[in-house]
Amino acid sequence: MKNLFLIFSMVPMLSIGQVSNWRTSPPTQQQSTPQRSTPSVQPSVPQKNDVSSWRSDPPRNNNRQPQTRPGSNIIIRDPYWNNYGWGWNRWDMWGAPSFGWNYFSPSWYFNDWGYRQPARIYVYDNGKKDTIRGKKPIISFGIQKTTDKQIGGFFTIGNKGYFITEYNSSFERDNSTFFQYGNITQVDFPMVNDLVQKNSFYIGAGKRIKRTGVHLMIGTISEDVKWRGKDALGYITFPKYKDRFTTVKIGAIHDYKNFTIKFDYDPIISNGTFGLGVNF
Repeated sequence: MKNLFLIFSMVPMLSIGQVSNWRTSPPTQQQSTPQRSTPSVQPSVPQKNDVSSWRSDPPRNNNRQPQTRPGSNIIIRDPYWNNYGWGWNRWDMWGAPSFGWNYFSPSWYFNDWGYRQPARIYVYDNGKKDTIRGKKPIISFGIQKTTDKQIGGFFTIGNKGYFITEYNSSFERDNSTFFQYGNITQVDFPMVNDLVQKNSFYIGAGKRIKRTGVHLMIGTISEDVKWRGKDALGYITFPKYKDRFTTVKIGAIHDYKNFTIKFDYDPIISNGTFGLGVNF
């Protein structure tokens, strides 16, 4: 009887001992260390005397050096830099010699219109010198303002004939409260002038006579017009119309030293433009 009582008294202890310690210390993922395979080392193949090392290690042109005459440090020809920084190789087109010269020295000059142009002084094998005058295109760019409250920029490139383009955008701040579904027949406040926001882009061509050019451009204008009124708290705007149309303008540019002045007029929208920039 005593032994039976001892057995029953141990049952609660056994049940408590079956509670897993995972409840207090959950198992975590074990980070197994991957086994790295040791690559097999291939035995080196002995180099044969009659086989060039270039076959296994080809020569590389990492640092290209300009071509020079034997025993001299004078550069005689480098096709990567023949253009002297202006696109393709124009020096051959400008009359530069193709052979028979020893070296050249870069220089510059002012043409008849006062623009700075590149030049080269070629020295021939017999000591004779020849100056080749380049004719790079004139580039100008600047900022401008229109009479209908737009600000933008312009760009030109060319010599006697030049390409011109410009972009403008309205700069007036819109500090109004906008009502998308407002209607002019429902207003209960006094109306003021409309809020007009524009973006314009023009492209064209012109002809320069000495340092003055005349050009014609065609453009497109995007226009967003809103009704605008005002109450005690400020401005109120709501949609009026949106439009996009094509227009034209005529203008002129004049280069004074390194500064460019630009004037344009668009007769369709009665809009004038004044710009100021630089040329080189």
